[in-house]
Amino acid sequence: MAKAHKLPSGSWRVQVYAGKSAEGKREYRSFTALTKKEAEYMAAEFSAHHKEVSRDSSAMTLDEAMQKYIASKDGILSPSTIRGYESIRKNNLPGIKEMKLNRLTPQLIQRAINEEAKSYIDQKGRRVTRTPKTIRNIHGLLSAVLAEYHPALTLHTTLPQKEVKEQRILEPDQIAALLAAVEGGPMELPVLMGVWLCMRASEITALTWDCIDFEQKTLTIKKALVRSSDGSWVEKTTKTTSSTRTVNLPDYIVRKLEAAKEQSSSNRVVPLSGPSMYGRLKTILRRNGLPNIRFHDLRHTAASVMLTLNIPDKYAQARGGWATNHTMKAVYQYMMASKRSAVDDEIDAYYSGLLEQAGNGTPHIV
Repeated sequence: MAKAHKLPSGSWRVQVYAGKSAEGKREYRSFTALTKKEAEYMAAEFSAHHKEVSRDSSAMTLDEAMQKYIASKDGILSPSTIRGYESIRKNNLPGIKEMKLNRLTPQLIQRAINEEAKSYIDQKGRRVTRTPKTIRNIHGLLSAVLAEYHPALTLHTTLPQKEVKEQRILEPDQIAALLAAVEGGPMELPVLMGVWLCMRASEITALTWDCIDFEQKTLTIKKALVRSSDGSWVEKTTKTTSSTRTVNLPDYIVRKLEAAKEQSSSNRVVPLSGPSMYGRLKTILRRNGLPNIRFHDLRHTAASVMLTLNIPDKYAQARGGWATNHTMKAVYQYMMASKRSAVDDEIDAYYSGLLEQAGNGTPHIV
């Protein structure tokens, strides 16, 4: 068994042989702990697991390893994530899928990813190009499988550059027009919940009447409705722990909910599926001359409204149920064009004032 050595910091470290790289170089894993016994235990545990995995993986193809990995995550990851993994396993990486894990190299994997990034002709004769996000998802599953069943293989894959997403949100006047367009119709509550309460479509479709407290005027989000690997709709917990939340309801939405409950014969607050809400929204937007956004972009719009109103990150994050404020800022919050114009005007006014102080309003040329 590998012995631990004491470091200048006082901690203990053990280095364990982890096999050879694709280039034939010996590779090692380091384990550091506060005590010698703990470091050696971590190293021994890795060695035992590494030997077992190496022995089993030599007889496994990538496809078999993917199946095993996905099965090990069933019940832990969301049904929609498992469904995505199964789709990748069935439809992607044909050039290496039947190869045994111990025959794979970083070069083979790079070539396979390069092939995935190329455009192709689908069964209907259309040219299709996978997005950088799709390629990264494929590689993400691949790297997770290899880390579990062939840990000696180190990947350094070059992936497509992340694409800058187009800002698809509604401006204030467009939000008002949409709310007027859906008033009194079956899409009124879904739109209000998306653009006002910052809810996901899966949370809206899973919402039941027992989640609403009419006396306290609150709505509790604690479940979501998603597609499973076989295509059926299943109920699950919310996307993250932070997604389970309670939102205070304005009187306007309370009145709309009370009216809907009186007429409802379903336990679901919104008896529509996600695809149905998406299709209906598209029709409403087209008929009213509004931007062609997705239903999920209502949530982006809600996040951007909170940014425009200078709502503190802590409260905006809690209302939207984001796990981190990084996700909220990087993915959801966009500066509205109207707000950006107002900011530009404010900056221009500042510099115009400086020019006036300098003389006749004409900048000095140095």
